[in-house]
Amino acid sequence: MNKKRIGVIGAGNLGQAMAGHLALEGYRVSIQNRTHSKIDDINSRGGIKLAGLVKGLAQLEVASYDFEDVVPGRDMLMVTVPASSHADIAKKIGKYLEPGQIIMLHPGHTFGAFDFYNTLISMGIDTPVVLGEIQTSLLTCRLTGPAEVYVSGIKNKLPISIFPSNEGFSKADLLFEVYPSSIKAPNVLKTSLDNLNATVHPPVTLLNTGRIDSGENFLYYWDGFTPAVSTVVEALDAERCRLAEALEVKPITIQEFFSTAYPTKGTELWEKVKSNEAYRNITAPYSMKTRLILEDLPTGLVPYESLGQEFNIPTPICSAFIEIANSMMDTDFRKEGRTLKNLGLSGLGAKGIRRFAETGKRK
Repeated sequence: MNKKRIGVIGAGNLGQAMAGHLALEGYRVSIQNRTHSKIDDINSRGGIKLAGLVKGLAQLEVASYDFEDVVPGRDMLMVTVPASSHADIAKKIGKYLEPGQIIMLHPGHTFGAFDFYNTLISMGIDTPVVLGEIQTSLLTCRLTGPAEVYVSGIKNKLPISIFPSNEGFSKADLLFEVYPSSIKAPNVLKTSLDNLNATVHPPVTLLNTGRIDSGENFLYYWDGFTPAVSTVVEALDAERCRLAEALEVKPITIQEFFSTAYPTKGTELWEKVKSNEAYRNITAPYSMKTRLILEDLPTGLVPYESLGQEFNIPTPICSAFIEIANSMMDTDFRKEGRTLKNLGLSGLGAKGIRRFAETGKRK
């Protein structure tokens, strides 16, 4: 048994998969979730049952509803909740944080580390912790029953960043012990601007609205990612890449990602997606009220559009999907989402945003 203690915040698909995977790897793992039923299921089963690429009944140190049972004394905290909840989690765990702890946003989506950090500072909490984020979810997984999760894919070579980047990785060795195939990203702008959930999930979901809204049972990627949808996704991805380049970030394209993260075949993007065995059994949501919109749009497309406005780079496809989702959901994702204004970065320009990513200072 590894003596390192890891706390997982969130017991959804990814949280249970990560907790189970790490426990089976020998780490002392605890998990927290606000929904009592999921914690009750784990405690009743005596752990989390994993199937697929990771197999076994993973026994955990603690499964609790309370943050005070899972945050203190842990070497690393894995935050696996929807990115739209990052600020809320920061508010709830801030008083329990201890010097030297690693907080890993898995994933950070776009500007997750900025959002988390700003929230802690606004509370007057300056505990010296290591704040990191990973580009996207390491595991492709789905809950299949109470305290049961199926892992269909494990991605390769995902970038991990540290905020602020001038702190370096010297205090984050545990990250690369846990994620040995990961890559050290230069800063959180790399992991944030390579948030590919934002360029895949909102368009694929919104362009399949009729099928989802009617309750059709279909494979989300294999059936929903058609050649025409693929064309739109690549056009949206090109907007993302132009924004990244304005921040002097060399982006990975959606094509390059699928060629490196998974074993795939074909030259067209839709061919790569449809040849990805990790997606074989992933079904579409049964409602448009899904995190594929509610999370990936306000913490992905909204900050992308905000960057476009800052740099005077047009993002017509990004903006169109935001408008459609606003109308469909009768909400204002721009108001709810991450913008440069509410992150305190408006008017700083590319140089100022890079300085903040590197130093944590706006001036």
